[in-house]
Amino acid sequence: MRYLVDRSGKFRSYLGAPPPELFTAGLLRYCGDGVSLELSSAGSTALDAYLEHKAALDALPYTLTRNPLREELHRADEPIRILRENSTGREIAPGATLTDPSGHPVIYLGPTMSSDDRGTTWRPTFTARVSYPDHGAWLYPPAALGAAYDAEPVAPDAQEPR
Repeated sequence: MRYLVDRSGKFRSYLGAPPPELFTAGLLRYCGDGVSLELSSAGSTALDAYLEHKAALDALPYTLTRNPLREELHRADEPIRILRENSTGREIAPGATLTDPSGHPVIYLGPTMSSDDRGTTWRPTFTARVSYPDHGAWLYPPAALGAAYDAEPVAPDAQEPR
């Protein structure tokens, strides 16, 4: 069998053939006409177990990450983790020019941001976003830039004006 024809809707659609393992495991079988397919009772039980497992996974909390490769400076109205040079302890503010591990100049954009409440509030993480003048954004662990983040984020109203 090369493909299946789905005639369940108004338009026919062509699907790839199911893997032979579904037949040998007894989960899928041909109907009496030798053309149509149906789930066996074992297949129906396996599908129900999968759907229950998927529903349980969907109910778990999850974390969103804002697009880390966006090429915009960190928003001033959001908390930030302060990036400091390892050698001097000097703060590196978003917009500052740094040197990447290969010696090329990059512009520090700020930390990546994540949310546990479906994007209502965002918190800074421990990965640095940088931008190359010629080929876009990139992510680095701060140690690769000769720096480290402070352990605690700083609230927007506590940040120094830049």
